[in-house]
Amino acid sequence: MDHPYKSELLLNLKAHYLGRNWRSITYFDAKRDEILFVLPEADDVNQALNGLYGVLETLPEIEHPKERVVISFCYENGDSYCSRLINPNKQDEINLALIGYRPERKIRPEELQEME
Repeated sequence: MDHPYKSELLLNLKAHYLGRNWRSITYFDAKRDEILFVLPEADDVNQALNGLYGVLETLPEIEHPKERVVISFCYENGDSYCSRLINPNKQDEINLALIGYRPERKIRPEELQEME
């Protein structure tokens, strides 16, 4: 398993969000380190993002070394994309301290077609 921490985190998050009709996509390569949840239009992306830290506090401890991961939410058409950086690496900490940068990107519709 290439990313044991992120893989277990994804399983824990899926168990927490079970029954919400959300889909997930992982981008554990290409330096994205991302778990993306795609919500139906009836759900509130901002509410999901704002409640993320509370959700993370309720999840079981992960017994693997922590890994940098971006947890993101958007709608099925890619709109309202937003993210939170979890376990930042040293470069993230430098960027955040110096210029206030956090990972930001737009979702392309073709990325969302990867959903199972």
